[in-house]
Amino acid sequence: MQTTEIHTSSERIGKDRVKLRVEVPEASLTQALTAAYRKWANEIRVPGFRKGKIPRQIIDARVGAETVREEALREALPDFYSEAMSAESLQAIAPPDIEVIDFTQGSPVVFEATVDVRPEITLPDIGALTVEAPSSEVNDSDISEQLDTLRDRFAELEGVSREARRGDYVLIDLNGSRDGEPVEGASAPDFLYELGSRTGPPKLDDELEGNRPGAILRFTDSIRMGTEEADSGALPSGDISFTVLLKEVKTKRLPPLDDEFAKTVGEFDSLDELREDLRSRLGEVKLRMVSEEIGRLVLDAFVRASGLEPPEKLVDTEFEHRLHHFEAELERAGISLEGYAREVGSTVLELRAELRAEAADSVVAELLLEDVARREAIEVAQEDLGREVSFEAARTGRAASEIAEEMLTPANLRSVASAILRRKALAFVVEHANVIGRPHEEATVEAAKERTPASEAAEEADAAVEA
Repeated sequence: MQTTEIHTSSERIGKDRVKLRVEVPEASLTQALTAAYRKWANEIRVPGFRKGKIPRQIIDARVGAETVREEALREALPDFYSEAMSAESLQAIAPPDIEVIDFTQGSPVVFEATVDVRPEITLPDIGALTVEAPSSEVNDSDISEQLDTLRDRFAELEGVSREARRGDYVLIDLNGSRDGEPVEGASAPDFLYELGSRTGPPKLDDELEGNRPGAILRFTDSIRMGTEEADSGALPSGDISFTVLLKEVKTKRLPPLDDEFAKTVGEFDSLDELREDLRSRLGEVKLRMVSEEIGRLVLDAFVRASGLEPPEKLVDTEFEHRLHHFEAELERAGISLEGYAREVGSTVLELRAELRAEAADSVVAELLLEDVARREAIEVAQEDLGREVSFEAARTGRAASEIAEEMLTPANLRSVASAILRRKALAFVVEHANVIGRPHEEATVEAAKERTPASEAAEEADAAVEA
């Protein structure tokens, strides 16, 4: 294929790999050569010549004409490569491997670029995608569960003389030492501890369970902390000897489920009013959850129906990203990847395979949604960025202007806009897919209203984006 200046040709050398051959007239290097000579004229010193006014022949003698030409080519190659990719209608998904074939003075510059490119995508029939929506109905058991949670929150503790059981609260004196010396952070007098919470030393729950007030317990525990926990001042790693005095055992006394309880919880005159309020709130929450689950189900069906094999280069990058974050989370919990594999009855090889499969699905999903956005001319408007800023401000409690300053920098704006674009594309796919039992449109609209930021926050975000 030919443009006004360069000649290009390309050939497929793999499923998603192309070798691009480019021939550039030597005259096209003129601008880059001028810039290279100007740079050297300002950098070297030659007696009798002012800085920036050194003739080319002097620079050639001092630096070498080939050195200047090579520098000019290095500067010009990215633009030549970009022009060639456009000429061949190719989209790169990774940096190219470039080899200069001919750089003889007086002849065209010839180079080859081996590059991983975006695969050709055939979108499946969106209307044929069929998924079944989970129920968004709020039933009596949902209400009962919420009432039980509220009763637990308003429960009072009362002392009992029996042995401690899971779910009880115990008042203890906890003392930790190593080689007879107290360990900082390992002692706590009059410590009210929930038995079964597993928030204390690893053996504490098992040692306390089944004992009555007055019991004195002695045990040695092995503490293993992750790097982040150690930095935060948590218990130091190693064996610690603990002595625990069990002073009291307390159990929760739940308030009766009646009109008085409803008045305690909020501004309700009766238990029936509280039930109706819970039903309304749960309905909104369930509707949002169902909407998110529908999106997940439709996207999964979309990926499966496409049959698209993702480019290995993109899968490798996504896999390494996921593996890094997974290992970082495990380290914060004080667990190695090998230890986690043992705990879940798996192997490191199987875990890596699962992560890679997830990475591959994620890459396919992104490619498909980006193609939907292109074909349907979906765009990211300023109000989309404003909503993104206001949601993040509401989530973190920070000022919208501060969020916008971080989120909308040149370095971050592209990724933010891409994420918004994919979400809008997914919304299009969900809208046109066959969703059995889809919640009524009116209910969905009402649920969406609940997620809309307050007008003040939205206005602040819009102002921040405009700024």
